[in-house]
Amino acid sequence: MTSRAQLSQERSRQRREALLNAAIDLFAEGGSRAVTHRAVAAAAGLPAATTTYYFATIEDLLREALNHHIAQWIATMESLADIDVSGVMSLITDESAVTFAAGIFEGRPPTTASRELTVILGAARDPQLRDAAVTALTTGTDVLVGLLTRAGFTDAQGLAEDLVALIAGLALRRSAGVHTEAEEAVNAVRGVRTLIVGHLLGQEAGIELLAALRDRSLSGRSDESP
Repeated sequence: MTSRAQLSQERSRQRREALLNAAIDLFAEGGSRAVTHRAVAAAAGLPAATTTYYFATIEDLLREALNHHIAQWIATMESLADIDVSGVMSLITDESAVTFAAGIFEGRPPTTASRELTVILGAARDPQLRDAAVTALTTGTDVLVGLLTRAGFTDAQGLAEDLVALIAGLALRRSAGVHTEAEEAVNAVRGVRTLIVGHLLGQEAGIELLAALRDRSLSGRSDESP
């Protein structure tokens, strides 16, 4: 049987969680200036004095909210470490890759992407939270390194770094609504395939191809000169 003390502790945990989530929502929408004791309490549906009961200052509340959100994000990334590599690899040259990407976007809409970007950038600007922001990004990279290594890529670290940069860029563009979600799914698949092909090709071969392209470009330009 649940005791009165346990019920009280659970209610307290839920209230605290509600305050942290409300602070993140306000921060994502309006930056740190939007995070005030009154605004957070109202967004959480709690009395105005609740925030000061749990947090000494609004800075403490915001820092813990950012740290809490990043910890959840890291846990999500780590949960992907055991993904079926063979299933993912089968999508590389198949048109179903676009459907796969669209499914991911549907589960993580632009608002989610924007929220995560805002949180990580906000944490990165705070000296006390910068390490947490770095950990959030490196955790995603580490998960990809493991997946790519199991898939047989020799430069898993380099490819993972490039994929994280691509994913971050896509998140930024989706947040701005530059393209439709269907278009971004196609863009995502094209970008991933291009990176994979580039890494499989190798640095030396890539440099040679770029040199040949440069020579053709210069040659064509000189042919047009009077």
